[in-house]
Amino acid sequence: MNNKTGSIIKNLQALIKSPQMRIFLILIVAVFLMFTFLIPDFNYLKIQNLNNILTDSVIPAVFAFGMGIIIAGSGFDLSLGHIASMVALIVAYLMSGGIRLDPVSATLIGLLAAAGVGAVSGLLVSRMGISSFIVTLGMQFLIIGVRQIITKGQSVYISNETFKWLATSAFGVSNLVIILIIISVFCFLLMEKNIFGRKVQFIGSNIEASRFMGIDVKNITMLTFVLGAVLAGFGGVLFAARAGAVQINSVDSKLLDAITIAVFSNVIFGKYQSSGIVLVAILISMIGTGMSMMGIRTEWIDFMKGFILLFSIFLAKFMNQNTSITRISLFNTQKGAESYGHE
Repeated sequence: MNNKTGSIIKNLQALIKSPQMRIFLILIVAVFLMFTFLIPDFNYLKIQNLNNILTDSVIPAVFAFGMGIIIAGSGFDLSLGHIASMVALIVAYLMSGGIRLDPVSATLIGLLAAAGVGAVSGLLVSRMGISSFIVTLGMQFLIIGVRQIITKGQSVYISNETFKWLATSAFGVSNLVIILIIISVFCFLLMEKNIFGRKVQFIGSNIEASRFMGIDVKNITMLTFVLGAVLAGFGGVLFAARAGAVQINSVDSKLLDAITIAVFSNVIFGKYQSSGIVLVAILISMIGTGMSMMGIRTEWIDFMKGFILLFSIFLAKFMNQNTSITRISLFNTQKGAESYGHE
């Protein structure tokens, strides 16, 4: 056994021994057993059922990657769901309206629009020192107004079969699952194996120390909002491909999933971790699928997600975790303008 393999095994053992990870494992086993008992005809281990759960977890996980990157820098973005809906509408309109662009061009324009919105939010937070809650709350309502003006509240239908291919299946596995794997690897390399990700997490740990160490806090903070918006926008693209039609608020509700997954993952693993986001997304999908199979109404599924979110925050406080979650402040995020070098 070489040193690298031994190090990986030690890290896995340390992770499994952590009280938070034990709670997560107990929770996922409990969910598995509970729904297997309550729904005898539904087996999580059946290939088709497993594929459905993985497919349903893709879009929330993509959102959560974006939210997780922002949270890692002690920021927060309440507009991600609305950005995703905006991008889905833009892409659908560009392909199905009078313009009739190809899927690649339409998607790129939609993602550029998302990046622009993220850049504005990031600039206001990093340069002006305004709370990310307040900035993105205002951006959320701005996007709602713009979407209403453009679409007049009407749905946009997608007829481009090439675009819909994103959500089809090959060899029994959804293309969405393959896309999730690619995005997971990208986020893993960016946030866990790259100096950019280390700087983001260091800023989230101690913004004052980061500034004194020469880290470009302003630009890196802005980039986290751009990345979060682009990932949310891509989640909107995937939703449009899967649904085949987009309404003005089709993807808004995914914000709750993104927050729940990102926060729960941060609490369980103590930091941003791509694999953790995927695991928690699968857990949330298992819960949602099981409750839907039992005929439970949507509002109670949302209630359960809200409960999981609050439980995660309580767990972080109870464990006295010094994570980016516990450092986010509503009215004075990252200590305002002075933390970014403003006098």
